Amino acid sequence: MTLLQVGSAAPAFKGMNLLGGEFSLDSVKGTRGVVISFSPDQINPAQVSWAKNLYEKNKTEVELVSIVRKIPSVTMAKAFLQQLGLKSPAVYDQKQEIFQLYGVENPVVIYSINKDGVITNVAQIEPKAFNQAAMQEAIDKAK
Repeated sequence: MTLLQVGSAAPAFKGMNLLGGEFSLDSVKGTRGVVISFSPDQINPAQVSWAKNLYEKNKTEVELVSIVRKIPSVTMAKAFLQQLGLKSPAVYDQKQEIFQLYGVENPVVIYSINKDGVITNVAQIEPKAFNQAAMQEAIDKAK
């Protein structure tokens, strides 16, 4: 599988938001940029902490969306995310359809998409390098 290229249109998708309801990429197109992170299969509390801070700091300009593929159960994941106080969408991609749509075989991949729906940055990084600096760079490129 090949990752999508900078300058191409970001494919539309929608899926179950583990925080409730559904998330659709089209719902934010034209209003603000989007950073999509195909998240590591295991998240540590420090990552959640900086992710919450980045979301609060940038939510008017950039939507942060995590795409997850492995969870113990939907009920457990929802409870865990709510307990952590996460507010940015976390889309469950059980069949990995969004992963395939974006050419992602293995996380971590981060896409920056401008408000017009054009990919402005693609980064494939090792899970241990998935940190606040990498996300901030992606956010800056989505604005």
